[in-house]
Amino acid sequence: MKLYEEFTRELKGIGRSVIPGDLVYKLYDTYGFPVDITTDMADEDGLHVDKDGFEKALAGQKERSKKGSHIKGEEWNEGHLAILQMSLSNVFTGYETLKDEGIVQAILVGNEIVEQIGEDQEGELFVTRTPFYAESGGQTDDTGTILLKAGNVRARVIGVAKVKEDLFAHRVLVESGTLRRGDTVLLEVDEEKRKGTARNHTATHLLQFALRSVLGDHVKQSGSLVEPGRMRFDFTHFEAMKDEEIRKVEDMVNQKIMDCVPVTINVKSREDAIREGATALFEEKYGESVRVISIGDFSRELCGGTHVRNTGQIGSLYILSESSLASGVRRIEATTGMGALAYKRKVEGTLRSIARKTNIEFERVESRIEAILAELASKEKELAHFKEDIVLSRVDGAIAGAPDIDGVKVVTLFVENASADDLRKVTDVVRSRVKDCIVVVGTQGPDDKGLIVASVSKDAQKTYSAGKIIKNLTAHYGGKGGGNPNTAQGGVPGARVRESLKNVVQFMGN
Repeated sequence: MKLYEEFTRELKGIGRSVIPGDLVYKLYDTYGFPVDITTDMADEDGLHVDKDGFEKALAGQKERSKKGSHIKGEEWNEGHLAILQMSLSNVFTGYETLKDEGIVQAILVGNEIVEQIGEDQEGELFVTRTPFYAESGGQTDDTGTILLKAGNVRARVIGVAKVKEDLFAHRVLVESGTLRRGDTVLLEVDEEKRKGTARNHTATHLLQFALRSVLGDHVKQSGSLVEPGRMRFDFTHFEAMKDEEIRKVEDMVNQKIMDCVPVTINVKSREDAIREGATALFEEKYGESVRVISIGDFSRELCGGTHVRNTGQIGSLYILSESSLASGVRRIEATTGMGALAYKRKVEGTLRSIARKTNIEFERVESRIEAILAELASKEKELAHFKEDIVLSRVDGAIAGAPDIDGVKVVTLFVENASADDLRKVTDVVRSRVKDCIVVVGTQGPDDKGLIVASVSKDAQKTYSAGKIIKNLTAHYGGKGGGNPNTAQGGVPGARVRESLKNVVQFMGN
């Protein structure tokens, strides 16, 4: 009830009247609120429910439930089912270390459980202990290496997925030697990749804090993607963020980064964590014991991901874009650390290149570009008028040379690189100068597509139809078109436009 009241208050505050379907679904799925009750409450408050959005969210959950595993649907095979029947499990040690030692419990190659995997083969290893983080909670999986403890065998870990909560599939490519079930192996996570992922994951927590501070408490995380080089954060909000709001959010995050705020991790009961104010994702299902990630005294979230030890390790954050994802849901893409520095250098390099090419100071690039664009717009306007004058000067010649068919002038004209609107303007000019006429004009675009527009004066429509003329003409010359008795247009191959205009008279009949 409190969530509903907070959300609807924010909704009314910004003049919106539709409750997004994903919120209706969260009320239903997490708190057991029947949709009809939410609808009745919305009606009483003068609001409406996005029922289509709710059905879409419900269908998505049903699809996820069918899969019943952390392994993506397309990755399931008979081998995974057999692995599950073996009642295997592993201990995850990746929160404490990036290196560990374990025993190979099972090997999967394709659909087959095998005893060994050799050089240049790709498969999946199931090990008793692992420091490798499996993709979950929006955070990408680790990569790294697995080595035979006693021997010259090396496998590259190219991905890690959860078969179940306590069993990870290590997708490997064996680069040398042979690994066998029962081997003791050394597992080592790619440290630089993990550090990049941790920077971006902690940054999503800072970003949520900043968004709620700038936009309001209605902001809720609705999805995320955390990778070594970038991050993506989806959140509830009803309109595009203003440039000023984006700057405020970015500045707030970077201030917290520069403050080098400690990041602490505690494991406690879910009930205690929620009571203490920790933020939880509605779509996540938590166990009785949860990890609470706290950043200073301003951010506290339930999270199973990997993080930096203090915010200073993030380096900096740069927001790359803010866009719409769905009704009532926005998306921010950002980068941190060296990624942010690299993007800043790229932008700065582009600006300095423009400054050199335009021979102006770096600080005056924006004003110079604005001046160039204004000058270009003016020249384009002049060119359009000049082009129009040239075309109109040819109209009189076209009228003078037009054949007369039973008192109806048949005027045709080819116009270089014209739009449909340009062609229609030409037909209007001809009709303003000739009482009884059929006007057919065409052009050939830069993509070698031909366009033909026809127009028939009111009196001439008693005998002729622009739509039928275009239909007959385009069909004969390998195109298609149509319209009404007054106006019509169609397309033919660009190389045949001039030929078709020369033969309009042949296609005027019914």
